[in-house]
Amino acid sequence: MTLLRAHFTAELVQYLRTPSFYLPLASYPVLLYLAVGLPLGGGEDRRLAVLVGYVLFSVLGTVTFQFGVGVAVSRQSGWERWLFTVPVSASTRLAARLAVACVFAVLFVLPVVVAGVLFGDVRVDADRAVRITTAVLGGSVPLGLMGLAMGYWFPVRGALGLANLVYLPLSFVGGLFSGGTGATAAGTGGVAGAPGIELFLPTGAWSELTNAAIGAWRGSAGIAVVVLLLYTAVFAALAVIGYRRSQAILFT
Repeated sequence: MTLLRAHFTAELVQYLRTPSFYLPLASYPVLLYLAVGLPLGGGEDRRLAVLVGYVLFSVLGTVTFQFGVGVAVSRQSGWERWLFTVPVSASTRLAARLAVACVFAVLFVLPVVVAGVLFGDVRVDADRAVRITTAVLGGSVPLGLMGLAMGYWFPVRGALGLANLVYLPLSFVGGLFSGGTGATAAGTGGVAGAPGIELFLPTGAWSELTNAAIGAWRGSAGIAVVVLLLYTAVFAALAVIGYRRSQAILFT
């Protein structure tokens, strides 16, 4: 626990000293929600589903750029090279990075939630809030590991290009801008509960899971859980292998 706490503190301080990292990621989701998500309107569950979609978008930006780009950048620093010589397991360092991502995710999500409450008239009871929070956190794990894998496998330019390729397209196809494809269909008179290929994307499965927690659109929550678990296993393996590969390249 001491090593984990030390690595967590070092990572946190490093990012707090970089306003160019956290200011855009804190402002972009809330501005997009006010411009695009808020005008969608709808009933109580519909408004909540849209808000949660932008919460997911905010978390996705955090893990994609903090890990995908941040890790790739840090790999070139002398500090990171020194850390590779420290006798600590890959799992401890990866856990510290995930913990720091959780801190920033909360900070980036708060403006979106406040905007939804103040301007979107979104209300949620305690029981539903717990279910939604659990779904958001659970679904963020495979995406956080995806970001770590990107950071350890690609150089800075490659990681930056891939992060941009992942961030917006996966958000759009996964229905994060509209509260989930099934929720959108239900809110516009369409047929809900008939998810397509987006369910097999990490963002689509994540959106499905949070909508099931909301209760506005249960859909295929069981399939979404299986999909997210599979992505977790794949991205965890890639992240650990990438970490060890970076370490081996540095000292051979």
